[in-house]
Amino acid sequence: MNSIQMLSSVLGLAFASGVNLYASVLVVGLGIRFGWITGLPGNLDTLAHPLVLIPAGVMYLLEFFADKIPYVSVAWDGLHTFIRPLGGAALALASTAKLSPEVQALAMLAGGTVALGSHSTKMGYRLIAHASPEPVSDTIFSVAEDVGVVGLVVLTYQHPRIALGVIGALLVGMAIALPFILRLLNFAFHGLRGRVVSWFVPAEAAPALPCFARKVRGAPWLRYGSLTMGTSDAEFAWRGWRPRAVSLGPPDFVVKRGLLFDTIEANGWSVYVTKDAAAIAATGNFPLAASSRIASSSSASSS
Repeated sequence: MNSIQMLSSVLGLAFASGVNLYASVLVVGLGIRFGWITGLPGNLDTLAHPLVLIPAGVMYLLEFFADKIPYVSVAWDGLHTFIRPLGGAALALASTAKLSPEVQALAMLAGGTVALGSHSTKMGYRLIAHASPEPVSDTIFSVAEDVGVVGLVVLTYQHPRIALGVIGALLVGMAIALPFILRLLNFAFHGLRGRVVSWFVPAEAAPALPCFARKVRGAPWLRYGSLTMGTSDAEFAWRGWRPRAVSLGPPDFVVKRGLLFDTIEANGWSVYVTKDAAAIAATGNFPLAASSRIASSSSASSS
């Protein structure tokens, strides 16, 4: 197998593993077993062994269903933050098993990094969908991911040059979107942290609500900042190259409940609020005019 095919195998399997590790292993293993894929590099033939195929199949079935259940899919993706990059690195090592140790080490680093990048991107946009979870969008995302993984793995071994072009475009897109991806990870971290904190730590008084911009004039999407409210005006403030604040107008809003975030919406603006911040508002220790609206809005939305 030439260098183009080797590079395609390392990067293609790593990217696909970051999205769905078990589907990647299953497609390659079944392809080898039934003769659809031949001449693979390194020790990838091991994936065709029943002791690999059967667990991969079982785990893929679990992921297939877990990925389509809003509450379960968040926990599943969080757990696989550690598993998918390691799987991508292991598959990269298997692809280069017959090469020098230096090449194997570079392949492992590249495979783990690419898998972490694709996993982080997947987890980020899925968490945005979970801000207002409903099963239809989860099912659509999950099926699209499975089809994409199978297609990329098949393309990697049937047409490695085309696959490298596709993978290269995806990696360039991820690099260009790196600031946004970092915001997604920050968004995910605060959402998960806020969910856990709201379960175990009593809410205390706060002069402002930490939140993420959803639709705020002048603020980048998912920019982390704070929301303050008075009786006649609301304000969103954030730090960029310099501190900035935007007046939002009258604080007449509604609250929509989500899994990791509540969404505060008003005429012309909206923000994501973590669950621990929403708990602060519900105590009444947030500015009084706002807390009464939040309480009444959440009651209305839950009824």
